[in-house]
Amino acid sequence: MKRERMNAGVAEETVELVLAFERDGGISYGNRSALEKLGYAQEELLSGSMCEVFRQEFQREDGSYADFDRTLLKDGQETVMYRKNNACFPVMLRLFEDEDGGGYLMAEDIAYRKNTDVRIRQLKEEEEANQKARNEFTANVTHELRTPVNGIKGHVTALSENVQDAEVKKTLDIILYCCDNMSAIINNILDFSKMEAGKFTLEDKEFDFYNMMDQIVATHTVAINKKELQFRVHIDETIPQRLIGDELRVGQILNNLLSNAVKFTTVGQVSVDVSRTMQTGDEVELFFMVRDSGIGISIEEQDKLFQSFKQVDASITRRFGGTGLGLSITKQLVEMMNGTIHVESEKGKGSCFSFSIRLRTGDNMDESRDMSETYRNWNHLTGSMEEVGQEERLTFGTKENREELKKRLEKLVLSIELSSWEKAETLAQTIKTLTKDRESELKRPILQMEMALRKENYEKSIAAYENVKATITALLEDAVEVR
Repeated sequence: MKRERMNAGVAEETVELVLAFERDGGISYGNRSALEKLGYAQEELLSGSMCEVFRQEFQREDGSYADFDRTLLKDGQETVMYRKNNACFPVMLRLFEDEDGGGYLMAEDIAYRKNTDVRIRQLKEEEEANQKARNEFTANVTHELRTPVNGIKGHVTALSENVQDAEVKKTLDIILYCCDNMSAIINNILDFSKMEAGKFTLEDKEFDFYNMMDQIVATHTVAINKKELQFRVHIDETIPQRLIGDELRVGQILNNLLSNAVKFTTVGQVSVDVSRTMQTGDEVELFFMVRDSGIGISIEEQDKLFQSFKQVDASITRRFGGTGLGLSITKQLVEMMNGTIHVESEKGKGSCFSFSIRLRTGDNMDESRDMSETYRNWNHLTGSMEEVGQEERLTFGTKENREELKKRLEKLVLSIELSSWEKAETLAQTIKTLTKDRESELKRPILQMEMALRKENYEKSIAAYENVKATITALLEDAVEVR
């Protein structure tokens, strides 16, 4: 008796509809949920029949009810139940039979779940349609943008060949630089759009790995030398010369990481290490590391790195530019080559990006490699570099900061004397960075020097340089006395 009362109590509190029925289909019990959802009073429900509640199973074509047959109600069956007002709702049944031919069932109202499934399906279809429209729009816009950019670049290039005036030529070079940046942004957006649409594919062609590395090194050497950075390259010579894969995309990964390393490093060094970590049959796993002594990334900000349209700091976009797509695309390319990418970094102490990819070796691998001239001359890029973090170099008055300032000031005056104005402007920017701790005292003198350099005025540039040098010297002497 106690168990029966307990079971009755549980039945009353459950959110499922519970109905007990007799052999002939008469309803002998309905819990609170059944009464509420079916809209019956207790007396009305107990005087009714299962045929009225489950009409699909027991209703004839003329509208009358067929005899109750409990075999039509199956455990785990999805059907509908009818309310007193003739409205219906979907349910999932669980049936329990008694020895006397009666039994009881529990029905779960699944209307909300079915409505949610329908809504999810609708939202998915809408999202797919929106994604298709976005991809088509992106493809059309990037195509329309590329045409005028290439037109501008072609005309400016032709014009630049016949220009003798240095000032005009400098302006034209700036236009070409902007066109190249615009083309890179357009290509990133197009690549991202293809990846989102699942239409991005990798080529599978044989290429010369060392020739590819030659081109990458040559591409970045100019920018690295311009910023007076140290550059170290080390390539594992056991890597096969002929590899099979997508040379363009492998280069794109490495170029993206190297471009960021150079972009975010004002003083110090950039290095590239490539090694062969595994070879099974014709499959080769390569491991790349790109290290720099740049601005670094805090642990909290590293989670944003590989997300689309994200940069770790809004000021990064203003200061360095970019869409925030480069690392997102890089990560997806690495994963498409069955690899992974990681970052280790600390704010103010540089970063190390490492990634692995899997390629295949050529069928006729020639062990006696005909190394290119550039590769044979890499030895001047493989020397050891001093492991001094960006923080020590940028802290005004430290030994590393003094040495860096002395070196940059000497090169600055030499660039002015040789009328190498673009190099001089870059060095002035570096000196500004190296003295950021004393910005209040040096902001005006450095600004005057930058203005003189941009106008390529020798007398004013030398005078401004002497003023900056004297101010820095005085500040460094004060720093020594304070210590």
